[in-house]
Amino acid sequence: MTPKNFSSSLFILAFAIVAACGGQAVATADQIPSSPDGTVRFVAEKVADGHPEVVWEALPKTYQTDINELTHLFATKVDSDVWDKSFAVLRKTAVVLQDKKDLFLGSQMLSMAEDRQDEIAGNWDTATLVLSTLVNSDLGNLKSLETIDWGQFMATTGAQLMQVAKEASASTEDNDYENEFLAKVNGLDIEVLENADGKAKLKITAPDEEPEEIQMTQVEGRWVPSDMAQDWDKEIAEARPKLEEITPETMAQQKMQIMMMVGMAEAFVDQVAQAKTSEELDQMLQGLLGGLMGGAMGGGPAQMDTQGDQMDTQTE
Repeated sequence: MTPKNFSSSLFILAFAIVAACGGQAVATADQIPSSPDGTVRFVAEKVADGHPEVVWEALPKTYQTDINELTHLFATKVDSDVWDKSFAVLRKTAVVLQDKKDLFLGSQMLSMAEDRQDEIAGNWDTATLVLSTLVNSDLGNLKSLETIDWGQFMATTGAQLMQVAKEASASTEDNDYENEFLAKVNGLDIEVLENADGKAKLKITAPDEEPEEIQMTQVEGRWVPSDMAQDWDKEIAEARPKLEEITPETMAQQKMQIMMMVGMAEAFVDQVAQAKTSEELDQMLQGLLGGLMGGAMGGGPAQMDTQGDQMDTQTE
């Protein structure tokens, strides 16, 4: 597996996505280089060394505050019953995906993805371990989410996720974590094309990848991708009022429907847990697919119930 657009994935998405998860600083403020190329290299090397929390420290303080405040506000708006039940089902799902790994990999439906079978099989353990780690973390506790310390989360759960990926990759023949990710980070070439008035353009070249030009902007002494800097205030300004509009009344109106959908998902997961062969699993997956298609065409929950009865009959 050779990731495309490596530098964009590592730097732009690392800033955008990992920033949304936060992190405790492995480096103090004065250790983050003041130059755009130094920042990119420092963050990449620390992440590769198993410290994703450095991304958080590389963010402007205002961005950190915005992320924390939106997270805490979100947690006060979500119904605790919905949240707890959803994560309970996700925990069950993580267990079933691991326990029934051989059945899933032997499924005829998986064989339809002929060009990705080896990739799916090779990443299965990593994906299930990552899911298990996430759903058993503080994310699964709504009260914890109301006051969550994103720094501590990334320093612990974030680092644990990276270790899971590293160990799982080491057990595979290709060992993509070592041979792809780390090899590319260690072989990065970063050239400053422009740097003036808080704007910079970098040319980043990773081994076996085409060079990419990345625009960077300095915000509060920190260098971030220009797209992020341009859109940040607007996106935060749009997100905050949407969360503020959520009231207990609106949540109550949606709660029954959401809980019903979560309950249906749990029933399916429980049924998969009883499967003994890939053939039985295929029947269940086909029933689920039929139910979803029926729902999309107006069949709704009743259609799903019918499919569920059919699956029960087939597996008895």
